[in-house]
Amino acid sequence: MIVDGNSIKEAVIESLKDQAMQQITRVCFLQYGDDLASKKFVGMKMKVAEQLGVSAVHVQSDAATTEEAIAVLQGIVAEGYDGIVIQLPLPPGIDAGAVMNELPLGMDVDVLSTAALMAFANGDTARMPPVAAAVELVLKLYTITLHDKRIVVRGKGALVGGPVMLLLDRLEVPYVAIDMYTPLPQQLELLAEADIIISGTGTPHAITPDMIKEGVVLIDAGTSEMTGKLVGDIDPQCADKASLYTPVPGGIGPITVACLFNNLFLN
Repeated sequence: MIVDGNSIKEAVIESLKDQAMQQITRVCFLQYGDDLASKKFVGMKMKVAEQLGVSAVHVQSDAATTEEAIAVLQGIVAEGYDGIVIQLPLPPGIDAGAVMNELPLGMDVDVLSTAALMAFANGDTARMPPVAAAVELVLKLYTITLHDKRIVVRGKGALVGGPVMLLLDRLEVPYVAIDMYTPLPQQLELLAEADIIISGTGTPHAITPDMIKEGVVLIDAGTSEMTGKLVGDIDPQCADKASLYTPVPGGIGPITVACLFNNLFLN
């Protein structure tokens, strides 16, 4: 089964329209630098905002230092938006963590600041990191149970692995997390035995059919570029062996964008 992330995204957006109509909501997408991929991602989010009737602005800053970046953010915060999304990655020379932690908890709809992540981990907020919400939604829609399954999270980064691990911790589901520091033989053994693999390292087609077993659930939340195209961590040929597979593009990515907007209407 290949997941159609675009259809799920549209269903989520449709479910949000009543809420969007009942309140005036303003969101700012803040981009530091002129990275073309980042600009493309912001454009996708702006289109969803338009679908929902959410007032959205895209601010592009040429701040070159952490101090300059924080000053720009503080100016935007003062404008009183309902949500502010800082588009990652940030340019070299800017401390992303320091900038994120200047974002007030109530405006952090991307759930990337330390305070927002702790609130999620402790169950103190209904907001979820969008990628974790997208992963959970796919598993629920396709009735994939997590209990008594061998689950491998590939990558421990702030955008995918970290939030997914927090989700699994909240659900009290055992899992094993691996990354580039995990010895290769151990990685291969764990992947070969896994019932569910959630990958988000940004290494193109790193997981190939010979590395997985029949019937595995493959959640690909990694994105990178290969020969000018956007690709995932998992070779698409793996879909033939998987019971469920989220492709890149068109899988977890679009759903994540929709889940980001869901956070706008939650506290």
